[in-house]
Amino acid sequence: MRVRALHAQNQPTETANAGQRIALNIAGDAEKEQINRGDWLLADVPPEPFTRVIVELQTHTPLTQWQPLHIHHAASHVTGRVSLLEDNLAELVFDTPLWLADNDRLVLRDISARNTLAGARVVMLNPPRRGKRKPEYLQWLASLARAQSDADALSVHLERGAVNLADFAWARQLNGEGMRELLQQPGYIQAGYSLLNAPVAARWQRKILDTLATYHEQHRDEPGPGRERLRRMALPMEDEALVLLLIEKMRESGDILSHHGWLHLPDHKAGFSEEQQAIWQKAEPLFGDEPWWVRDLAKETGTDEQAMRLTLRQAAQQGIITAIVKDRYYRNDRIVEFANMIRDLDQECGSTCAADFRDRLGVGRKLAIQILEYFDRIGFTRRRGNDHLLRDALLFPEK
Repeated sequence: MRVRALHAQNQPTETANAGQRIALNIAGDAEKEQINRGDWLLADVPPEPFTRVIVELQTHTPLTQWQPLHIHHAASHVTGRVSLLEDNLAELVFDTPLWLADNDRLVLRDISARNTLAGARVVMLNPPRRGKRKPEYLQWLASLARAQSDADALSVHLERGAVNLADFAWARQLNGEGMRELLQQPGYIQAGYSLLNAPVAARWQRKILDTLATYHEQHRDEPGPGRERLRRMALPMEDEALVLLLIEKMRESGDILSHHGWLHLPDHKAGFSEEQQAIWQKAEPLFGDEPWWVRDLAKETGTDEQAMRLTLRQAAQQGIITAIVKDRYYRNDRIVEFANMIRDLDQECGSTCAADFRDRLGVGRKLAIQILEYFDRIGFTRRRGNDHLLRDALLFPEK
């Protein structure tokens, strides 16, 4: 749809501004019957209309909890109910969704449409369904209601976590230039359409480090998780692009180290003790293309089984060997070969299944399944039915 001409006060005009009454000559794929009072004319595709908003009330008559209302917004009129929160803050729930923006004004009338009960100013679009009465959330809402500018509102929103920039731009009715000016503040971290401030980023990074430390404690025979797995363990509900960006920044700063795509803390990669070095010198030449069980390798080398187990765990932490299941190890270069086979099958077939992988590898079905389940577990692939789909291609980088 496009605007062919504008008329204001019965005169042609090239532009029109907020507050003017104008006539639009429009052309496009819409019939007159499809255009209703209160419709918006937009340059960009809008979000979904809103079924609930937080407002600041200016009441003429006291309202009651969950009172039915007529709600007027510009030329739009819907019915809905009010949920009173604290002081002059309330949530409006609409029977018919409305397109709204921050600071839009609403008129609330009783359900008989005879009396005007209150005015309302939009404070927040699309609030969470739960937790709105928690004291800390109400305190945050009060801060948001006091925001005097777009920059103030952005700062308040960032206190709670990542902000979706497209949603914020709609709420504040900002174009690209307006958003660029806002994002010049120091300490902001942006990934795609998501934004984070420095204090929240520091909390997320602490969570990532704590999660990685716990992982090392619980998986002593692994060098560490891949970045996708670490993200899902540490911050599964947060914005994916932002979390991965923070992990990369921590890798660049040396807070996290990487070895063949595995992430680990700087103090995790320890060397062999003298006793372990002697055991490893006997065990290493025996690692060929096939996997070894700890007990079999201990028997073959005449070594105590527990001492062999601890030695192989240390070798695994260094990325020399990899445990596909507990106590069963492959040389790491074999794991990389298997990963490349999965990449090839993914390119050829779109996924990997146990039968195809078994045939290509030339091993038994049980071992093929153990290897595939290992790749699922570490996040290189994910299982869907009988298929294993490539998930984190940055693991096992191809040389």
